[in-house]
Amino acid sequence: MKKLLPSLALILLMSTQALAIERKPLADVPTDQLTEDTQVMPKGAGDDHAAVVWWIPTEFWQAILSRDTFSSEADKQATIDAVSGVSILAVVQADITQMGAFKFYPKQEIEDTMRVTFTPEGDDPVVLKPMKELDPDLEMMLSAFRPILAGAIGNLGSNLQFFVYDDKQADSDRLLDPYSTGTLAVDLTKRNGDAMEGTIELPLNSLFVPRKCPNGRDAHISWDYCPWSGERL
Repeated sequence: MKKLLPSLALILLMSTQALAIERKPLADVPTDQLTEDTQVMPKGAGDDHAAVVWWIPTEFWQAILSRDTFSSEADKQATIDAVSGVSILAVVQADITQMGAFKFYPKQEIEDTMRVTFTPEGDDPVVLKPMKELDPDLEMMLSAFRPILAGAIGNLGSNLQFFVYDDKQADSDRLLDPYSTGTLAVDLTKRNGDAMEGTIELPLNSLFVPRKCPNGRDAHISWDYCPWSGERL
């Protein structure tokens, strides 16, 4: 009986920790919050330049499709199949003139100076290179997505350039897993040579059921301690 008690205590502790960090069903993930978690304006842009970096994980499409009551299940599955095994990065860059006009960068110009690095927690950085050949279904889907973005955010949306990365690993795990811990860094360069950096921290808070601090406020998924009370979460 004495040997059993430590085992039960360990099981209870593990169960408590598992319950403390709970994934949301994708149907419950607010896509606006997910977009906020995965979209950054790189540091160093200044007043004469506009730049936005948006990482679009598979979970974004799954969350949207889970609420789609118009598309058939076959069409939904075709979309999921198209984005399966890849990770998508959308980038827009533009110089801003004295008169406020935007001079957008073409895709190749962005790619020539862009550096994308993923650093898993406790591991070495991995430099990511965009795929040169895409699945035709994915190309068609991204082409259809651009005018939707243009209708939502205007010229910035219509000038977003999509870069697709192979997200398959030899051990069958994903490289860019939004539930894991790591840092996705995107370095961009202006035409005048000035450098900019945008950083997306993982895991993504919007994918998890919020934990509560003792004062009732939501705790970010990355917090180990409540910042208001200092208590361990």
